[in-house]
Amino acid sequence: MEHRYRDWMKKVYETALLREDSVSHFNWMYEDGVLLTAMEYAGKLLDDRRDLPFLFSYLDHFITRDGRIPAVEKRPPSLDCINNGKVILAAYQNTGEIRYRKALSYLRSCIETHPRLTNCAGFSHKKIYKDQMWLDGLYMLLPFYAAYTGLWGPDSCFDDIAVQFELITKFAYNPDKGLYYHAYDHSRSMFWADPVTGCSPHFWGRAMGWLAMAAVDTLDFFPKAHPKREAILDVIQKIASGIIRYQSPSGVWYQIPDLPDREGNYKESSCSCMFAYFLKKALQNGYLPDSYSGYAQKAMDGILHEFVTEKEGAVNISNVCLVAGLGPAKKPERDGSFSYYISEPVVNNDNKAFGPLLWALARFSLDEPQTGGSPETI
Repeated sequence: MEHRYRDWMKKVYETALLREDSVSHFNWMYEDGVLLTAMEYAGKLLDDRRDLPFLFSYLDHFITRDGRIPAVEKRPPSLDCINNGKVILAAYQNTGEIRYRKALSYLRSCIETHPRLTNCAGFSHKKIYKDQMWLDGLYMLLPFYAAYTGLWGPDSCFDDIAVQFELITKFAYNPDKGLYYHAYDHSRSMFWADPVTGCSPHFWGRAMGWLAMAAVDTLDFFPKAHPKREAILDVIQKIASGIIRYQSPSGVWYQIPDLPDREGNYKESSCSCMFAYFLKKALQNGYLPDSYSGYAQKAMDGILHEFVTEKEGAVNISNVCLVAGLGPAKKPERDGSFSYYISEPVVNNDNKAFGPLLWALARFSLDEPQTGGSPETI
């Protein structure tokens, strides 16, 4: 059907605009940044800039006139707080307002002082998760870090960005499975960590999705001649060759990707959307060979069949794992076990799926005839 993905993209875009609760105006939440940046990208493709007032209104709740972000200032260091810098960057590029530039500088300063693993360059996920690298954190940090570095330097930071991908592969990649574990504890002291490898017990679909999107999005800003670019391309190739092994016959992926037949496991939409976006973008940018195109197509069509419905002009996406984490000590139930991952609530329309759905549809729409713009970056 001609314009199929573009039509779906437009419907998802308009659904987000019309839902008052699409984003939170009370908490600085990384998933809102995923949706808002997807809306900004889709708005360009559709030549429909209703996303911009929506985006500016969101930022008005968090950024003061002098460029401060109190919601971030009052929180302990967390890579989750960095992701929405991409929203601020979009606002700055569309307006040139100095308060946005100041807010961007503040978030960049947070990177400078963020805790790292003991005697290691890897960023800790949060202050409360000392000595832990999580796949999620690479997405929250690195595309913004790379975008900022590309605009304002210093270029030496590209080495720091690339080494994060090298370290997570060194610490968390399982070559036999072709997958990355959700997290790694450098100290091997956490109750969920393997005492030998430091890794969490299972592979989690959405964590793999965050890493996949981190890699393809970071490359948008990474110098093509940089010697460490190959390290990120290697991660993309590892992820792609791994995830296609676990793609279900319907084209989507399970909450725990490598255990589809285990009782209680379920097809999960957020990771499926992330993988579809990742595969399509990697193909379009030449990071993967054409042999992956069938897997990408199967993924997008499977998502629309398995999870996406339309009612009264609004798009809904089902089967979203609400949240999954590891620890801290006061939450021993978050132990990374299979039973834990399938115990977390499954919801509809959470932005951790709705945003990646829009991102995926936007990428697929690029291969269809269109009349809007043609953005080249994330």
